[in-house]
Amino acid sequence: MNERVVWGVDIGGTTAVIGRLEEGEFSRKEVIPTGLDNSSADVLTKVSEVILARDPEPAAVGVGIAGLVDHVRGLLHSSPNLPGWHNCFIAEIMESAIGAPVYVDNDCNVVARGGLATGEIPSDGLYLVVTLGTGIGGTIVLDGDIAYGAGHAGEFGHMTVEADGIACPCGSTGCWEVYAARDALMRYYSDVGGVMPSDPRSVAEMARKDDLPARTAFELFGKWAGIGFANLGMCFDPIRIYLAGGLSCNYPLFGDPARAEFGRRCSHDYMVSAVDSSEEAGARGAAHMATALFE
Repeated sequence: MNERVVWGVDIGGTTAVIGRLEEGEFSRKEVIPTGLDNSSADVLTKVSEVILARDPEPAAVGVGIAGLVDHVRGLLHSSPNLPGWHNCFIAEIMESAIGAPVYVDNDCNVVARGGLATGEIPSDGLYLVVTLGTGIGGTIVLDGDIAYGAGHAGEFGHMTVEADGIACPCGSTGCWEVYAARDALMRYYSDVGGVMPSDPRSVAEMARKDDLPARTAFELFGKWAGIGFANLGMCFDPIRIYLAGGLSCNYPLFGDPARAEFGRRCSHDYMVSAVDSSEEAGARGAAHMATALFE
């Protein structure tokens, strides 16, 4: 067994990214679908098969997943964007299939762990990490460690930004992720363009070509992103907010309206930036988490 090789998996509401970390270098190997049509058993089986096909004796596996996670037990309690995964013992299931230690945490927490491991997130001071994808995740990093609170601190996506707003799968209304995540961007485009796009990538491609409905969709998205950033700024006054997840790579398209909205609502400095290789940050962070815990 090569003890320097660990695997990282980032399971979101739409896809799961799988990659390996070897001698400090992370490489993405495969992306598989998740979502409502795929059960937890199907996804975890497929993830395990992908890893074993490329590495029959993995040293360890780290898994980040969107939702309320008991990182000590490797248990996903619930996830609004993965409703069929209620009380899923991910670590136990995957350890049985793979035959190696499996460590599980919230997807945004593993992004933070990866940023700390690589030095992208400093180890002193207060920082926030926000993942923008199917939903919105959050992590509080304080002096190089993750603040869990009573267990699940950092669920920024479910802070209310519109009291009587749109219903959220979590059971509340007006949650931030209803206005600044994947479905919101597609809804904004549909409202002004008249056609529901296939996915956010197509909206981003059109926006980069100066398509007016796509540009308008990102301006609306940026407004709501900025409202959330302002709330976080007033509550935490972080040194910086780091963005990750599938939508964060489009920050150049929504950063200006986000900054403008932040400035209208928060007097603190606007310090927001996307992490390097943001679409792979979750899987890469999960691998770094597994390395640290395995060693």
